[in-house]
Amino acid sequence: MNSIIFGDAIGRARVSEASLERLRKFLLPLELAEAELKAKPAAAVMAILRDGPRGLEVLLGERTKREGDPWSGQIGLPGGRHRDEDPTMLATALRETKEEVGIDLEGRAEILGHMPPRAPGNKPEVLVVPYVALATEPIEATPGPEMATVFWVPLEALPATHGISTVTTILGELIVPAFAYEGRLIWGFTYRILEELLIFVGLSA
Repeated sequence: MNSIIFGDAIGRARVSEASLERLRKFLLPLELAEAELKAKPAAAVMAILRDGPRGLEVLLGERTKREGDPWSGQIGLPGGRHRDEDPTMLATALRETKEEVGIDLEGRAEILGHMPPRAPGNKPEVLVVPYVALATEPIEATPGPEMATVFWVPLEALPATHGISTVTTILGELIVPAFAYEGRLIWGFTYRILEELLIFVGLSA
């Protein structure tokens, strides 16, 4: 089974079928994540897509600034560590989505699959599963305690903003590839996921 449908397809009528077919082609089946991640610490994030005026939009959030948080103040996707009470990695992603951006995806989205698990540069011991969901009903996000703000970004707007930026981290200043959107810098782990998503939907080579 390659996807889980939490709602009907009415809300995605305007989404490019070509983009959706490309996504389905590249994304991995949900069961694969469970099999791969039993042997090491794991986490999950959720890339929530919806149909907007300029095509597919992705939900991002600016994380609350907190001492000791390696992602403090950064732009990211909703997500977090797997807990023992989470029956699956997908359950982790769904729980974190509800906690961080106030969205219960059940009945409102189709889980299309996931990208290959990968490790963040500042937490190489953790494998993170990036899931991709497509909204099938109107959804609005509300920042939870771990998010300062949440916002939607049209995928088609990102390629033109691609560049190299200097960021300050706990390791000092780094020069990194990044996207910029409305004064916000998207880099690191989230940049890598979005860069891949753009390829998947045909907006980048």
